[in-house]
Amino acid sequence: MFTSNLEIKKYNCQFLKKTAIIIVFFCLTHVSFSQNVVVSEYFNGTDTRDEWTELLVINDNTDLRGNSIRDNNSSQTGWQTEVVFSNNNFWNNLRAGTIIVIWHRIRSTASTTNRIVDTIKSDGYIEVHAQLSGYFSGGDFGSAPTWSGASLSISASADIVQIRDNSNNHIHALGHKYTDSTDFIGIISSNKLNHASSLASGENVYVCPGSNLSEYIGGYSGTTWTSKGNTNITQGLPNYSPFSPSFPNRNYWRSLRQPIYNSPTLNTIVTNTGFTQANLTWNACTDVYPSDSTIGYIILRDTINTFINPSDSIVYAAGDSIGTATVIANINFSSTLTYTDNYAFACGKTYYYKIYAFRFRNDNINGNSYNAARGRAYNEIGTNIQSILKTIPISQPIIAN
Repeated sequence: MFTSNLEIKKYNCQFLKKTAIIIVFFCLTHVSFSQNVVVSEYFNGTDTRDEWTELLVINDNTDLRGNSIRDNNSSQTGWQTEVVFSNNNFWNNLRAGTIIVIWHRIRSTASTTNRIVDTIKSDGYIEVHAQLSGYFSGGDFGSAPTWSGASLSISASADIVQIRDNSNNHIHALGHKYTDSTDFIGIISSNKLNHASSLASGENVYVCPGSNLSEYIGGYSGTTWTSKGNTNITQGLPNYSPFSPSFPNRNYWRSLRQPIYNSPTLNTIVTNTGFTQANLTWNACTDVYPSDSTIGYIILRDTINTFINPSDSIVYAAGDSIGTATVIANINFSSTLTYTDNYAFACGKTYYYKIYAFRFRNDNINGNSYNAARGRAYNEIGTNIQSILKTIPISQPIIAN
């Protein structure tokens, strides 16, 4: 095949180049499909103690243990001391659609007591501060009471908030500066956005419209996929969009929070002669971590063959109505796939059943109906509709004597 050592060397060189291209392509593809968390918004306060960053978890089973969050300087040319997510199992098995608000300091300017934190993650919302012992380590926060250290202290002229994994590999970044500079350009990844503007005190910068993941990780610098302002501060809530009422970011958050339910199927069988029991069985929805009991099912019964989907953010109790349907049960375990409906079915009526999968509990802070992208989230496909009919018994003839 080869006539000289020179040809062999040329072939090997070409092979290595092709191999390197394939490896680079694989790595870039892997990064784009393994995006587990993004920076959705951050706020530049008049004082560092009032600043915060909002993260959004993209995939189920996300593990942030050992990951870090850091910011840059006022010219995007120098990274500040990072803050590291601890090895606390709290940061493991995070659910898709979980919102994480991190206050940059332990106290606000208006308080002499530490911030109240929310570490109940079963509702898909977490609110902590970067100095919270047991949850974070590292960082240069300075000294009390001003806590004026360099870490996570947003600069008006320019900054970048970046998330890295436990090997210091880039995950995602959101920044602001009229012309992106050295450290933003130096992030060799498309998983970043820079808003081409300064950021005054009391303003936030955020992904906009944020209707899908590609708008978070587009690798752009400008104003196409980002915005800023001081009147649309949406801490812990979907980002504001001028395209309202389409609510693109809220709908994207909801799509992440709702469980995956492929080809949901329901079967219903009446098993007793008295026709007072209906046994329901269904197939399981997708649940990569069933032991946390975050995913479950809601069961509806109606006498009309039309069902209205349950509303995100609402936990319905047994006996509640959704349209004309009645909620008969909440099943809080994704592996429970049977239910017996004990009910006095009326003669001559047909009864219909439908089941929806849900993720998350009630919003821990605000309760029901706070926002469609907080609290419980329902898969809106639902199972097929199953029906049963209790026939009218044939009366016995009267025999005259």
